[in-house]
Amino acid sequence: MIGYPGLENIVVGGRGLWRATITVHAPSGHSGSSRQVVGAISRAAHLVRLLDAAQLPGADAGSGFLLPPKLSVTALHGGQGFSVTPSRCELNVDVRTTPSFDAYDAETVVRKAVAELDADLPTPTATDIVTVASWPPFQLDRDKQPAAALLKAAEQAGLSVRPKTAGPSNIGNLLAGEGIRSTAGFGVEYEGLHGIDERASLAGLPQVYAVYRQAVLDLLAG
Repeated sequence: MIGYPGLENIVVGGRGLWRATITVHAPSGHSGSSRQVVGAISRAAHLVRLLDAAQLPGADAGSGFLLPPKLSVTALHGGQGFSVTPSRCELNVDVRTTPSFDAYDAETVVRKAVAELDADLPTPTATDIVTVASWPPFQLDRDKQPAAALLKAAEQAGLSVRPKTAGPSNIGNLLAGEGIRSTAGFGVEYEGLHGIDERASLAGLPQVYAVYRQAVLDLLAG
């Protein structure tokens, strides 16, 4: 049971992730040269457009997992100064996965876009893809442990909570890859999550502690 902040929800699932660094190559040169070269940054920009246009499926209502997959380009690094066109440019790609669109599907979509790039703007060196991380999606039914114990304990404490499947991934996804069921997202009230003014209300800590204590006691008794 992972104590992320928030009193309203008990997170019982989350989209997984597949992350990769893509290295785009091109001949380097001088920006003032008479030789026309499509530089690595321009090739990378073309790849970003291809990735942004990639067709992903919607949510699979039949599976009960109501969030769709999502692809984002989250970083781009390459070049320095003004007069040199670089020989390489790196992109970070983050794909949020679902039970019906897994890591294999995510990699397939990215490799398709990379193949289109290398066909549209060919260079002597093929584009490289290095997988950085891959966590599976997960979702517990509300009657599965440890979700059931935590929901019951919260209700007994007079709290109105609901099970939620989150769009962002959490450590529960990493544990799911090891076959460990988990919950997340029940804790003290907060504001400004991940912001520079992030803060939490410690006044609710005794109540949160009491819920987790009762849930653990129920699990041990079972």
